[in-house]
Amino acid sequence: MERLRNEDFTRPDTIGGGDWSARDLLGHLTSWEEHALEALRAWREGEPAPVQRALRMVGLNAVNAETVAADRGRSPATVRRRFDSIHHRLVAEIRSMSDATWDAPPTTRSRRSLGHVLGGIVGGPGGPFAHASSHLAHLRAYVESVTGPVRRGP
Repeated sequence: MERLRNEDFTRPDTIGGGDWSARDLLGHLTSWEEHALEALRAWREGEPAPVQRALRMVGLNAVNAETVAADRGRSPATVRRRFDSIHHRLVAEIRSMSDATWDAPPTTRSRRSLGHVLGGIVGGPGGPFAHASSHLAHLRAYVESVTGPVRRGP
């Protein structure tokens, strides 16, 4: 995404044949990492993850639409900084966890490990923790349509 100029980053209807811009996609990925951070906070307090409740109440499409709409009012620089900040916070949280915490259920009602449930929040068709990779082909196609293919090696 760093190869995109701001006007290309915010151009709508460019990602995956839908109505999203690259900014929308980055905001979408950020929101799911933020949902993961909120889940970790809630689980520490013995509560269910807010995103799990939202998914049951309004569904995936509504959750995605709400978070994408929120980022449309943000500048490209803000969206990029926000992603970097939230991503680094999530990675730091995961790295700071003990194996026992990672392997234990996040709540008394859960049967799966915290790592498994967290991986599902930021997961995709490719599996746990694979959300970003499920969007990569569409993003790469758009970036290359604007900037040309990346040259690799000699």
